[in-house]
Amino acid sequence: MWFLRLIFIFCLISINYFVQSSRLLVVSFDGFRYDYINRNITPNLHKLKSKSTSAKFMINVFPTQTFTNHFSLATGLYSEHHCVLASKIYLPEKNIVLKYGYELWHYNDSVVPIWTLNEKAGNPSGVMMWPGSDFEYANTKTTYVFKYNISVPWTDRVNIVMDWFTDKEKPAKLTMMYFEQPDKDSHAFGPDSPHTNSQIQNVDKMTKYILDQLKERNITDVNAVFLSDHGMEGVTVDRIIDLRPVVGNISEMYGTSPVLQVYPHKGKEDEVFKKLKLFALNNTHFQVYKRSEIPVNFHYKKCSRAPPIMVLAEPKYAFQDLYEGIKWYKTHYNDVTDNNTFGVHGYDPQTIDMHPYFIAHGPMFKKNFEADHLYTVDMYLLFAKILDLKPQFNDGNFNRVLQVFNPSSNKVAGKQ
Repeated sequence: MWFLRLIFIFCLISINYFVQSSRLLVVSFDGFRYDYINRNITPNLHKLKSKSTSAKFMINVFPTQTFTNHFSLATGLYSEHHCVLASKIYLPEKNIVLKYGYELWHYNDSVVPIWTLNEKAGNPSGVMMWPGSDFEYANTKTTYVFKYNISVPWTDRVNIVMDWFTDKEKPAKLTMMYFEQPDKDSHAFGPDSPHTNSQIQNVDKMTKYILDQLKERNITDVNAVFLSDHGMEGVTVDRIIDLRPVVGNISEMYGTSPVLQVYPHKGKEDEVFKKLKLFALNNTHFQVYKRSEIPVNFHYKKCSRAPPIMVLAEPKYAFQDLYEGIKWYKTHYNDVTDNNTFGVHGYDPQTIDMHPYFIAHGPMFKKNFEADHLYTVDMYLLFAKILDLKPQFNDGNFNRVLQVFNPSSNKVAGKQ
C-alpha cells in the first residue's frame, strides 16, 4: 500500500512540475527601446540579462505602433493579415472611423490570439490590460481579464497577476501584462529626456518586483518574457510637415504620425496623388504611396483596410497631426512647451530607433545568451512552444527563435 502511495505522490509531483515548467508570463513595457538598457540606470535589467536569454534588438511590424505590434505579438501575424493597421482606421464603405472596440480587432474572425488558443486547449489564461484582450475571440472567454485602467498602481497589477498564477481552482498557465510606460512620457518629452529616464528606472524597478513576487509565490519556474512593441524617435516642432495646405480641401487624412491614411474626395484621386508627390519631391522628408505601391516588405497593403494613398514621414519628422498631440500634452503635463522634443513611433521597422528590447528568463531558455536580433512575428511561435500548443496560421518562422531555447527543452512547436 505504501508503495502505491509513493507512486501516486510521484505522479502528482511530476504533473505539477510539467504544468509549472510550461507556464508563461509575458510582460510588455510600451515603447521600451532596445538601447534604453545601455543608459547605466537599469541595474536589475542588467542583472537579469546576465542570467537570461536576450536579443540586441527586435525587428517589429509596420507600422511600428502600439496596437499593431501588440496584436502581432499575440497572433504571429503581420498587419496585412490581422488588419489592426492603426489605433484609428477609417472605413469608407461605412463612413466611420474605427476606434478601440470589438470591430477594430475582428477584421478576420479566424484570427485567434495566443491567450485564446491557450483557453481552447483547456488552460486558463490571464490578460492584464493587453491591447485587444478585453474581447472574445472564436467565441471563447478568457478566464482572467483586467481591462485597461491607468489609475491602477503597477504593483497592484502585478499582485493580481500573481493571484491568477496561484489560484487554487484555476491557476493560469499563461498571463500577459501591459504597462503604458515609458511610451507615455516619452511622447511628451522625447526619448532622451529626464522624464523618459525616470520611467526607464521605473521599468527596471518593476521588473525586479515581478521577479521577486514570482519567487515569493514559489513560482520561480515560470518562463518570463520581457519585451516591448516599439522604440521611439525624437521630433521637434520645426520638423512637422503640414499637408493641409497641399490637399486639405480635396481629401481627408486619418491616423497618427508618421503614417497617415489619405482618402481623396470623389474624382480627386489623381490630383491628390500628384500634389502630394510634387510636394514630397520639394520637401524630401516623406514618401507618398498609392496602395499598390506600398513596399511589399511592409506586409501592409494586402489588407482591404489599407488606404488608397499612404504617406510616411522619414525618421525625426512628423505630420500636422502632431500639433494636436502637443496640445494634449500641454493639458496633461505642466512642463510641456513647443521647445520640447516629442516622441514619435510608427516608422519603417528597419529604422534602428524603432526596435524594442527582449529578455527571457526561465527553465526553457538559455542563460547568458544574446541573439543578434529576433522578430515580433516569431513571438507567437515562441509562446506556443512554451505552452505546448499547436499554432494556427501565422507569419512567423520557428527556426529564428529556436536558438533561444535551452537544449534540454524537448517540446517543439512548428509553424502551420
